[in-house]
Amino acid sequence: MSTKIKLFLTLGVVLLGALCSWLEATYADSFVAIVIIGLTVFMIIALWLFPEAGAKDDN
Repeated sequence: MSTKIKLFLTLGVVLLGALCSWLEATYADSFVAIVIIGLTVFMIIALWLFPEAGAKDDN
């Protein structure tokens, strides 16, 4: 996956995670907002750390 796509996905995950955690902290349970922030960080690390899944080409 190219770096531009990873940056776009990272930006989307950060924006959506921030929005969801803010809404959760404002209108519901603050502990769930902390869990959402943790999952957001985990998803970003996993996106950049692990390689893309696919079939190996043994030519």
